[in-house]
Amino acid sequence: MGHAGHIDFHCHLDDPCFDNDRWRIIDRCLAAGFSRLVTAADAHDERSLAKTTEILGYHGALAAVAGAHPHQADGYSPLIERRLLAFLDRHPVLALGEVGLDFYYDLAARGNQEAVFRRLVALAQERSLPLVIHSRQAEGLVLRILEEEKFSLPVVFHCYTGDGAAAGEIVHRGYFLSFSGIITFRKAEALRAVVAATPLEHLLSETDSPYLAPEPERGKTNTPLAVVRVVERIAAIKNTGVQDVLEQVEKNFRRLGR
Repeated sequence: MGHAGHIDFHCHLDDPCFDNDRWRIIDRCLAAGFSRLVTAADAHDERSLAKTTEILGYHGALAAVAGAHPHQADGYSPLIERRLLAFLDRHPVLALGEVGLDFYYDLAARGNQEAVFRRLVALAQERSLPLVIHSRQAEGLVLRILEEEKFSLPVVFHCYTGDGAAAGEIVHRGYFLSFSGIITFRKAEALRAVVAATPLEHLLSETDSPYLAPEPERGKTNTPLAVVRVVERIAAIKNTGVQDVLEQVEKNFRRLGR
């Protein structure tokens, strides 16, 4: 039996709410044997990019993805793209992300979201980068765009909240589903059923912290330490050992090619 460490595939360590205890939280994760923490930077926010640069310099277990969130698609511009490209040039990011479509909150016009997403899919292909997808009530269109743009690299649907049918299609295409603390929520039976149906070979663990603290801390500020609870719940749903989940998640992480 191996001893794989926990991986929080998606968190927001750049968030200002961590300014007073960011390094202490990271140190606690490292002391607990975490193998990777992947923080997400957003090119719409210069502070996010600068803070992520600082975070990446702290320890080798820290990694990053960088993208342009669909919530801000109305404000995407050549300046934002240059900012993103400059960050990609400076740092060996794991993937382009989070990018995608959000038809739940609809904070940006859907046409703008789609146009920006298509541009970023093409950019990821040009840069040979996997994609980390943010999709809310838009999985069908996201999959169609990936097909139409002939995207050929790994894809992760982060913080998956879609239905079983879309999850099945995502897995069929060889993509990954990353699950967060939502799977511990009392009324998340449908999402737990998706976890049950998803082969471990297509699964990743994350917190999306500081959001989505798992039960019983729901509503409080979340941290990457909570990925332990996410993995425990995945193991329980799958009726397997925590270490089995950790080992497979680590293999899946390596399959992203970074």
